[in-house]
Amino acid sequence: MSVAEGDFAIEGEDTDAAGEARRDYKVPAAEKALDILEYMAARNEDLTQTEISAGLGRSIHEIYRVIQLLEGRGYLIRTRADRYRLSLKLFELAHMHPPVNRLVDAALPVLRGLVGGTDQSCHLVVLRGSTVLVVLQVDSPLPMRYSVALGSHFPVLETSSGAVLLSALPPAEREALVSEVLASGEAGAGREEIAARLGEIERLGHEMRASLAVEGCTNISVPIRDHIGATVAALTVPYLPQKQARFDKASVLASARAAANEISRALGAPEAAGRNRAVRAESS
Repeated sequence: MSVAEGDFAIEGEDTDAAGEARRDYKVPAAEKALDILEYMAARNEDLTQTEISAGLGRSIHEIYRVIQLLEGRGYLIRTRADRYRLSLKLFELAHMHPPVNRLVDAALPVLRGLVGGTDQSCHLVVLRGSTVLVVLQVDSPLPMRYSVALGSHFPVLETSSGAVLLSALPPAEREALVSEVLASGEAGAGREEIAARLGEIERLGHEMRASLAVEGCTNISVPIRDHIGATVAALTVPYLPQKQARFDKASVLASARAAANEISRALGAPEAAGRNRAVRAESS
């Protein structure tokens, strides 16, 4: 049995092969709203309603009221040219989520001290599906600096942060994610090379390697752990050599380790966490 009202259709309760109840709900209005938000998030330019409808393969009639609702609730911003862009509301909601909020609160004063003691910018990253998400960024005090935009996300194996987080996943989950990345064509390396890279991170407890995205920059990335010893984030210093910088890579690595340990202790991590599993942002 199904009940439909306006844009909402609810499919009745069904049973699976084992005879257990299973609900299969379909909510078209919610699907349209999520489709719009996800489509807009993947684009840098402002879009008209016509462009949004064409991109989603839906008619303007289907999405018009949903766009108005999203605008009214503050998720979309309309420009004078009747184009739309995402607001920062989704980002703000994510940071209201207690685990992320606690992580940022614990890390911010420590990272401010780290940039002053290394002359380098740094950022905090969490795992989000097959990508990593930047949840905190603190700039170097020097006039020339390298930084990443807060809220940016990158392919997991394009960054040292992602490799550190990936290396801490349970073996089965790690293998599944590596297979997903390989299938997408975004890995930039073969399975054996990836396994060797992750194994080295496990052995050393960090990654220090030339950036795959920025020439001349060396990524220094270390794990941050929570009260059960799970790796919940990666602290990364994109080391940029310049005349005014007073510290070499080895000393910056030592400072980054100390900062990560301080943040981990603030999250309740045991002193000797050992080899730990990573936690994805969705389940944090």
